[in-house]
Amino acid sequence: MTFIRLFKHSPNPVIALRVIWIIVIAWYELGTFYNHVSHCAWPDTTHSLSHFNTSDTSHVLLVADPQILDHRSYPGRQPWLVWLSQIMVDLNLRKSWSAAKTLKPDALMFLGDVMDGGRFAMPDDEYESYYERFKNIFTLDGDIPVHYIPGNHDVGLGPSNLFSDRAQTRYTSHFGPLNQIIEFANHSFILLDAPGLVEEDYQRVERGVSYTHWAAAMPGGPIEFIQTLDYRKFKNAPILLTHIPLARPNNALCGPLRERGTIRQGIGFGYQNTLNAEVSQLILEKIRPVAIFSGDDHDYCEYHYPLSASDDVPLSSQGGSVKEITVKSFSMAMGVRRPGFQLLSLDSIKEPQNDHASTSIGTGGKTLADSLCLLPDQLGIYLSVYVPFILFSLLVLFVSNFVRSRSNRQNVYSHPWSNTVPVGGDWRSTTPTTLDDLLALEKLRRQDQADNEDIEEDETMEAEYYSLPEPSVSSSYSSKSKKNRPRRSWSWSFVLWGRRRRMTIDSSSLTCGMFIPWFSSSSSKVLFHGDSVERGRQRGLVDGFLRDVLKVAWPPVVLFAVIAWWMFRD
Repeated sequence: MTFIRLFKHSPNPVIALRVIWIIVIAWYELGTFYNHVSHCAWPDTTHSLSHFNTSDTSHVLLVADPQILDHRSYPGRQPWLVWLSQIMVDLNLRKSWSAAKTLKPDALMFLGDVMDGGRFAMPDDEYESYYERFKNIFTLDGDIPVHYIPGNHDVGLGPSNLFSDRAQTRYTSHFGPLNQIIEFANHSFILLDAPGLVEEDYQRVERGVSYTHWAAAMPGGPIEFIQTLDYRKFKNAPILLTHIPLARPNNALCGPLRERGTIRQGIGFGYQNTLNAEVSQLILEKIRPVAIFSGDDHDYCEYHYPLSASDDVPLSSQGGSVKEITVKSFSMAMGVRRPGFQLLSLDSIKEPQNDHASTSIGTGGKTLADSLCLLPDQLGIYLSVYVPFILFSLLVLFVSNFVRSRSNRQNVYSHPWSNTVPVGGDWRSTTPTTLDDLLALEKLRRQDQADNEDIEEDETMEAEYYSLPEPSVSSSYSSKSKKNRPRRSWSWSFVLWGRRRRMTIDSSSLTCGMFIPWFSSSSSKVLFHGDSVERGRQRGLVDGFLRDVLKVAWPPVVLFAVIAWWMFRD
């Protein structure tokens, strides 16, 4: 009751809820993305990395598994729900990237799975449209180099009649070579075709051929690419980029930045969780990277691989270990609540060849450092912010309208004016001036008729009509103003049950709720009694509630649409 009394004396909450919703939408649909990214800094700018020469530091932004959805992404869902999922995920990717690119990287590298259905058989024009969607989401300002490594969703992994036999050809024509070496900021980036490596290694094991002989027999593949690498010939510190993480024990921990679980060995339709142990060891021995970055798992993982000491390792690891970072997925639809990306700072000053000081990030290296940048929890925003606030808003509006209608009902049956006319008095000589007066007078008339004329109960419930005196128009109002002109009225007289009746309706009845008397003005001239009054009261409660919901909803909905249009404008 205290809650109801509070609403009874409170102003209409529509304006307050509308303002709050506008602020909520503006913040959670746009502001929070830029706020999260604003708290991310390139590693060389932190105090712990003050040894970096900031004037010669280059910045690389690493993005993993954006996996742009298509109509094949959720085969168990209804087509309209798949379409809605695609729109909402694209919107999330656009907002995330719009904020991420404000960090102004010097280079951008994708760690595979750029398109969720890129491996499937489809017409060329469909693939082109799919590719354009990806490019329109990840737009860049300026001439910034962009490099890609293939993922299992890009080129396929394993046999399937659903995969296109042209998947690799389409990938290379749009994204570049499957295996390559990129020299950037005095570092050598080894871009590896991990899905192709998995398939080749299965074939090699089945035939029982060594890596050396396989490379000679199958030139141009990922095994041959690895076999041609020699860490002793690298002029710059090597950094390995592979979509599939290297092998590790099943119980290996991933560090505190992971949301849940760990990376375990596993194989399924079109995927493999890690490379096998033998090929992983070959990669470490041939490349001896100072850092490894991978994707595919969608969640963050940090794992250190041991490296044996070597006397002839230029600009590479001297014993100790090398750290692999599995980068979070950039998408909200990949099973992680907090998407993210990796920031990599590279010291562009080249060290002397004879300087065997450690450059491994696992042993205090000086040439690079990385850090994780987390994006907002979009699903959490929907479930923990929007849904509770929608329910709260509906509750507030319903209680507000219920209290309003309840207050009006009490005024009808307990208006002070009704006490001034005694029961059985001369109610015919009384002139009502308001709707409340009219209702009270009707109650007295019905009681008098029941006592003196012995009218049956069902007849007393029938509708009776009375006309209120036409209110006078204040002379201070301008007669030229349409808003303040006297109201028009219409009258009809007829005979009902042996008595002449008159019904008068003025224009305010039509505009102020003729058929919803609980929200009618005090001068409304149409009256319903009994069940009709109760039904009218209920209709008035529902109508007022729905009207208030619409009044609150349309400004934030329009703002959401404007933000979405702004994100999709390209």
